Amino acid sequence: MLVKYLTNLSAAAALGGGLVIICLWPEAGNVSVIAAQVLALGICLFTWSWGDLRRPAAALPLLAGLLLILAFGITATSALHIISVLVFAPLFLIGPLITVFRRASFRIDPGVIGGLAALGAGLALLVAIYDTFVLHSTRAGGIVANPIHFADVVVALGFLSLVGLFGGNRSKWIAVAGAAFALVTVILSGTRGAIVTIIPVAGLTLVLATLWGGLGRRAWLVISVLALIAIGAVVGTVQGGWSPVTRVIATVTSVLESGKTADSSDNERMLMYQAAYNAFLQSPFYGHGMVGFTKIAADTMPPELHTPVYDHLHNDVADFAVTGGIIGVIAYFCILLAPLVEAWRAEGPHRRAARLGAVVLVAGYFLMGLTNATFGILMLTVTFAVATAAIAHLSRPPARDLSQATGVVDSPGSSTRLADAPSA
Repeated sequence: MLVKYLTNLSAAAALGGGLVIICLWPEAGNVSVIAAQVLALGICLFTWSWGDLRRPAAALPLLAGLLLILAFGITATSALHIISVLVFAPLFLIGPLITVFRRASFRIDPGVIGGLAALGAGLALLVAIYDTFVLHSTRAGGIVANPIHFADVVVALGFLSLVGLFGGNRSKWIAVAGAAFALVTVILSGTRGAIVTIIPVAGLTLVLATLWGGLGRRAWLVISVLALIAIGAVVGTVQGGWSPVTRVIATVTSVLESGKTADSSDNERMLMYQAAYNAFLQSPFYGHGMVGFTKIAADTMPPELHTPVYDHLHNDVADFAVTGGIIGVIAYFCILLAPLVEAWRAEGPHRRAARLGAVVLVAGYFLMGLTNATFGILMLTVTFAVATAAIAHLSRPPARDLSQATGVVDSPGSSTRLADAPSA
């Protein structure tokens, strides 16, 4: 009984922290997810349940962790260089989350996952509205977190809510609401990387929904409503001269015409990317480690260029390439592709929902990671971990009744399942 109670507590804390309150109160969301993962790990230890570690969603991030430890160990001069891999710790505990999701007493299906993500996006919208129209901030989200990280998490929640299209009729409309909440929130945040990410991922979603089928007329109706909302929001912001959108257009136009940009933040990114490339060439196989890697990269550039030094290089591939070399880049793709590999092996009634969720999650994180770090930023990392575990849960085939198995007698009143039957 106690194990069942703790299992439900762990599953609820992970879903609530990683999908609902993460943009309202990031610190509480992060703590909730990490505590849920530690509790889930304890449950796995107590019940000796490690089967879910073999699933791609759990195994690939663990492989990435081993690769990073190998790369960091080669260049390590102190224990801190190896311990620094713990910035990715939530990704290494996806397996225990999958286990508690499977054992939870309450239902975790596309409607529930999409609904929770939509609720999280709705709370983020309230934060953005308060920050913009009450506090008069130019970039919404700064009241709770870095506006870029805030917007990136909202993008992930908005697209994850679309798995609700494969739920009940009410879930379909909730899915559209979640995506619409995310769209408005991102525009208010002024985060160009998140805005640019929305357009191709939304198009990819429409293509996949068309190719896979399985969506009824009601689902297509809500998708059409979402498309109209998105088009109206983009047109309205462009006509109104809203800064984030006009900056995106100006940047793209400038790069296409001259190959350069006059935007200071874009110029800083270009300097960091060049520095990252130089640092990668200095140690292409195992990198330079996590400690001080941005300063190492900046030192490869001429001093007169004043290459900025931040906590990261504003690009996931650059971060992993400089810290771990080729080994690090392999580790990055092991993490990024874990939900996609899992979903493509999915069986059962929720396989389309799992695949759609995996595609939008992976595409979103990859595109957002081209202009800013995602993995290693705690609120983005825990959201990816919970979403990946949820996708793995949807990918699981349903249990079969013992009565359907050949050679097994179904006695009256028996509730025994095939999974509990002794092997021959």
